Amino acid sequence: MSERHDDFRPIGKRVRMTAEERRTQIIEASVRLISRYGSYGFSMQSLADAVGLTLPGLGHYVKSREELLAQIIETYYDSGMDFLKNPEESGQTQSDGHGESGTGDRHPRNYPSAIREVVRTNAQRPELVSLFMRLAIEAADPHHPAHDFYVERHTGVLRSMMDGDWNLPEEYRDPERLHDLIVTVFFAMDGVQIQSLTNPNETMVELWDRAERVLFPSPTWDGYR
Repeated sequence: MSERHDDFRPIGKRVRMTAEERRTQIIEASVRLISRYGSYGFSMQSLADAVGLTLPGLGHYVKSREELLAQIIETYYDSGMDFLKNPEESGQTQSDGHGESGTGDRHPRNYPSAIREVVRTNAQRPELVSLFMRLAIEAADPHHPAHDFYVERHTGVLRSMMDGDWNLPEEYRDPERLHDLIVTVFFAMDGVQIQSLTNPNETMVELWDRAERVLFPSPTWDGYR
């Protein structure tokens, strides 16, 4: 008589998942489909098939494609941006020099360097950047599923950047000047991202290098980049 293994499962039997595990599975499958076919290049039925659900079953977790795309943005687009947060927000602490984490002295960060890292991160994921910007336009409609997310994200990012511990030239230590700079930087970043998606002659990083020379010119920003 053959042994029955504890992990034996009849063929075709579904694995039970918690609601959170199922949502994670759906989002991860969606990202794979988007990377292959584009954000509107696959059907919701194909997504349901990919995660072993019926279309009505999928609808229990995500009501529409727009809601799905908003969840992807919230889960993946901002996942690499923790370095923009304050240590208190991100849960990061500084070493005290003896291998221990503590609240010791924190070194202010150079603002241009932090923004440059955002650009480099986004340059590695053009499909998500395209999706983010397309949804941002659509989400201007107050009834769009992603509307509240974009409004809250804009407010949250601006607040986090204003509260950041930045190493800045004297004139930008004034809150009003800093606010104007941050808003202008994000205007420029939106333009660079659109241009990089439509102009194959220059990469996002190359375009930002040019924008950075205008936004953070010498000699004002020398030693602060």
